[in-house]
Amino acid sequence: MREILGMAMAMALVLLRLRTANANNVYCADEKCFTIHANTASFHAASNACKVKDGHLMTVRTAQTSSVLAGLLENTNVSGDFWLGLEYVDARCLDSTAGLKGYKWITGDDTTHYSNWQITDAVCFSRCVSVSRNAQKWKERSCQEIIQGYLCEYNNTDHCTPLGNASYETPFGFTSDNLKQIPSGSNGTAQPLGTRHACLTGTWYQAPWSCEVFRGGCEHQCESTPQGFKCVCPAGFELDKNGVTCSRKDDPCAQAGCAQQCSFSGAKVVCACGPGFQLHADGKTCGDINECTDTGACPGANKQCVNTLGSFECRCAPGFQNEDGACSDVDECSSAPCDHNCINTIGGYNCSCGDGYRQSKEDITKCDIYCPTFECPAHCDPNNNAQCDCPDGFLLEDDLCVDMDECDNGDCDQECKNTAGSFICSCNKGFRLVDNGKCEPDLSKPTSRPAALSAGSLMAIMVCIVISILLLVCLAHCVRSKMHHYDVHKGHDEIYNFQQVIIDKNTHLSYPNRYLKREA
Repeated sequence: MREILGMAMAMALVLLRLRTANANNVYCADEKCFTIHANTASFHAASNACKVKDGHLMTVRTAQTSSVLAGLLENTNVSGDFWLGLEYVDARCLDSTAGLKGYKWITGDDTTHYSNWQITDAVCFSRCVSVSRNAQKWKERSCQEIIQGYLCEYNNTDHCTPLGNASYETPFGFTSDNLKQIPSGSNGTAQPLGTRHACLTGTWYQAPWSCEVFRGGCEHQCESTPQGFKCVCPAGFELDKNGVTCSRKDDPCAQAGCAQQCSFSGAKVVCACGPGFQLHADGKTCGDINECTDTGACPGANKQCVNTLGSFECRCAPGFQNEDGACSDVDECSSAPCDHNCINTIGGYNCSCGDGYRQSKEDITKCDIYCPTFECPAHCDPNNNAQCDCPDGFLLEDDLCVDMDECDNGDCDQECKNTAGSFICSCNKGFRLVDNGKCEPDLSKPTSRPAALSAGSLMAIMVCIVISILLLVCLAHCVRSKMHHYDVHKGHDEIYNFQQVIIDKNTHLSYPNRYLKREA
């Protein structure tokens, strides 16, 4: 029995150490594991990478699996497109636009309860399907394209339950401390003691196990005894409580808490980090060095640097492929991605449309019938003149496409302007346009109020007022002075005349001196 267990565990642990393409993220549930890989590949290269670990490209047959896919895409730090396990290999042009549209899963069947196509048109030539973090719709593209990554799916029927506070190294090429179902062939390190365990067909086995299988999981050496297997340590070291690791007796490094490396500088303990890492300010923990900050990390044209944990990778930029160490342009037009015309560019391509067509707003690789005027010739099948098409917003009349006046439908609340193939709604002053051509009062504009006077205008008004007041005062003063002068002379004249009468009648009366002087 011990030999059988040893052989089985040996196979599992050999599988564990396959490192063809480490995963960036993982999700295990319902006896399935799904991984996302940021490794540039064509569709068939990605499919082979999943097969190496007895898996296949991810299938998304239900809305629940689609939620898992969304979580994997959102939690990865890599942007770009990732292959799914959908491929169209039929040489015929199918009319169906429902379900999988003639596509089949990489497993060879077309069973599904879910689809999420970006474009629902029928497919007429070989295509494969990808998704991206920003647009999780199923996108059809050439299977030969080199894109940023792929998603794998694995059966996980003989899984183990979690150990608790532990980290797990799985046979699918990823390490995680947050798995609900641990794949068979994984090993786990439980904390706080650091005990080691191996999962095999749903059962955990704690180290030390058979010494023939990677030294029984021992850090130093494994010995076989009549009672079983045990780990032993070299001279000057003692076995830790976990039964597998060794620590120097009274070794200060055992208590130093160094994350990676420990050494001595005289009597002082010094922590250090391995290549690709740098020591944090606490002097114990290590952080990844982003080598991509060095602009010379990936020399050569059309290359990009991708930082990884403890290292980095040089990859070809999107639209380029590796040929003998150099990144050469991919001729995307060779896979006929455009409806009409395709122009290859450095690192990409451009699509254009023929006369009477324009690029679709939803997909720039597609062409829609277009008429810039209110009347255009219809687009008819040269083999069947009775089969004619018109752009949206036009009606077929004989062999002409005539604009439909949508304003007659009353879709606009207030103002409507008919255009070629469409219409424009607008609102009266004081209203604003909302969805579906509706108008509502515009409450965002402030209530009108008198314009504020500038400082110069206010000063001019004040000066005018002061000058006006002064003029009025001067005018009043002049009028008053004239009135006073008139009254004085008039009074004098009256007195004078009166005195004259008195003189005539009373010659013996005396005269005041002031009147005599005046008479003289």
